[in-house]
Amino acid sequence: MSNISIKRFSDRESLFEAVAIRCQQQLSNVIAEQGIASFIVPGGSTPAPVFERLSKTNLDWKNITIALSDERWLERDHQQSNQRLIESTLLINQAKNARFVAMKNEIKEASLGEKDCNFAYQKILSPFSLTLLGMGADGHFASLFPGINNLESALAPDNEKQCISIDATGSEVAGDYPERMSLTLSAILKSEVIVLLITGKEKLKVIENSQKESSSKKYPISKLINQKQSPVEIYWCE
Repeated sequence: MSNISIKRFSDRESLFEAVAIRCQQQLSNVIAEQGIASFIVPGGSTPAPVFERLSKTNLDWKNITIALSDERWLERDHQQSNQRLIESTLLINQAKNARFVAMKNEIKEASLGEKDCNFAYQKILSPFSLTLLGMGADGHFASLFPGINNLESALAPDNEKQCISIDATGSEVAGDYPERMSLTLSAILKSEVIVLLITGKEKLKVIENSQKESSSKKYPISKLINQKQSPVEIYWCE
């Protein structure tokens, strides 16, 4: 039996509101207990409405560190940069006072920037207070795409790295910018709460298939779904 729960919603407004409330609740609880909190966030367009809602909440943002689950190896002002997305949808309003740790650094190649990225992420509160993830229709999460050369290493539960460079050349989903940096599965599992936000029947079917198939070759998400270390809360609507 996999270590997941699926919460289903009838419309996207209700879905986004519920996820925002869950995130606010978790971050608030951790701050109350520890004084600080860490929040790992995804890129992509799906979570933007959640971020906009969160940005208007009265959380103690100055004591929250926000960091990405993955990033394209692009300049930070590039249109496809996840950092740019976060800066425009989350690090605004009340949340402009949050601390942000960039995944992209100044080193030209992701593979060469991996060491510095790991060093930066080691300074973030761990276990992460909250990790919010998305998923592609191919079953990838963060930038852990099926078929990449180092997928086995990236998904290894005993990998000591938090960040790993990714070459997703050949992946249709990765598009024109296959050079990435991503959190490893082992880093993601060191989270107090993992929330997976997905929409559409196709992605729900991927989750259902992944519950039956533990191999990561077809769907990398199966390794997250079928692990026993950390519960995963899935929020879904059509």
